[in-house]
Amino acid sequence: MKKNSFSNHIGYFVQEIARKSSVTLNEELEVLGITYAQFRVINCLWKKGPLSQKEILKTISVSPPTLTGTVDILEKKKLVYRKPEEEDARTKKIHLTEVGNELQEKAWNIIDNFEERTTSFMSKKEKKLVLDAMKQMEKRI
Repeated sequence: MKKNSFSNHIGYFVQEIARKSSVTLNEELEVLGITYAQFRVINCLWKKGPLSQKEILKTISVSPPTLTGTVDILEKKKLVYRKPEEEDARTKKIHLTEVGNELQEKAWNIIDNFEERTTSFMSKKEKKLVLDAMKQMEKRI
């Protein structure tokens, strides 16, 4: 391997795969009226229930202003709403609306189909190895 061959770095391919995946998933999720970034926020709420923006930020890696903008858009689309906490009205939890909850099955079908298309050449064991390695890489960042 050439010493300065950037395209042979794992990080290069991780970034390229992430970027291309995001573009493709944006196109595929468009039928539901959401983007992949919006899906990631909604998915946090599907998995964990109502969360504050700080709690969502612990799960997905975006800047606070980006998350605020995403939540604003989701609120305009009537997929989520903000509700002040009873203990501290300064903190607002993000809740899914009924419409937001109804997207779960269709959205996950799109995500699962994408995953199957892009990884079908790997065995179950290979998928686990790749996923485990990527999780270890993430811990080091």
